[in-house]
Amino acid sequence: MFKKIDEYFNKFVEYFGMALLVLMTIIVSWVVFNRYFLGKTPAWGEESALLCMVWFGFLSMALGVRDDKHISIEIIGRIIPSGLMNFLKIVHKLLILAFASFMIVEGMKMVKVGTKNYMPGIKLNSGFLYAAVPVAGIIIAYYVLTSFKHDAQEKGVK
Repeated sequence: MFKKIDEYFNKFVEYFGMALLVLMTIIVSWVVFNRYFLGKTPAWGEESALLCMVWFGFLSMALGVRDDKHISIEIIGRIIPSGLMNFLKIVHKLLILAFASFMIVEGMKMVKVGTKNYMPGIKLNSGFLYAAVPVAGIIIAYYVLTSFKHDAQEKGVK
């Protein structure tokens, strides 16, 4: 049951990110076309593209955590003993979890401040722009916690 929910959640995050990237590309292309060929820039264009870019960037960061594609120093794994390396992997995940918690807490503060402002071009509450931070923090925390679960299952199998 959990595996199926996890699979659907992963697909949702991936497809939502892809849709944002495609939408951002279409919006930017439309803005450029209008600016250079029609001589008029739509007021909603740049803010819409910004909204898509911010959400896409934060979702991509969460997917990078899920796939363990973030920056790391590979040489350390070759130098230190495997027992210490396993300990460092746990510390590494705990630090990412702490950062995700920071994103959630501080992101909620940003959303609260952002709800007092509007993005004039698209007449949307700025809280939607800032909501990418806590949402990404929640997704990152989910991915870190599921990686702990997967690691525990692998050790149980061995």
